[in-house]
Amino acid sequence: MKKYACKRPVFLALMLLAVLGLLAACSDGGSGGGSGGGSGGGTGGGSVGQGGGGTGPDKFVTLDMPGIEKRFAANKGKVTLVMFWATWCPACKTELPVLEQLRAKYPAEKLDIMAISVDDTEQVMAAFLKTRPTTLDVYLSKAEVGSEFGVKSIPALYILDKNGQVALNSAGAYPFDMLDSVISQLVKG
Repeated sequence: MKKYACKRPVFLALMLLAVLGLLAACSDGGSGGGSGGGSGGGTGGGSVGQGGGGTGPDKFVTLDMPGIEKRFAANKGKVTLVMFWATWCPACKTELPVLEQLRAKYPAEKLDIMAISVDDTEQVMAAFLKTRPTTLDVYLSKAEVGSEFGVKSIPALYILDKNGQVALNSAGAYPFDMLDSVISQLVKG
């Protein structure tokens, strides 16, 4: 009788599928998927702490697709984790501490973490950040950003490898150990 060895990538893929089946994601609940207001050039709207410097209530940037593409291009050579989320989403709120743990473990030169809010207004995001400060770089998205990524529910996670290729694209909240396992392999690779 032939024995089959479980290969790590296959095991991780199966584990990911199992976790996806168990975790519920928030629907976008008609939030509008962003701040409205059409497409524009650049990232405008303020400044943000780079390299895990944290985000205060008055320090977040509104991203459009050209702005996010510019950020991805600058991230060549390091892993990038993008989470689309909202202040009203319970699963999103539980995922923020997980991303903060990842930020604490991996230096900014190895892992860039972008928490992109789909809340409708800057005021909603500012109020949330006053009550719940974070060490993450937080962005407010233009409506087209979520659409371009194909975001249907939140939290939505995308992990890009060092070459900018999507290594993980999934909705739902994930435990630290699972994300850490995926990211550690990508950081080494």
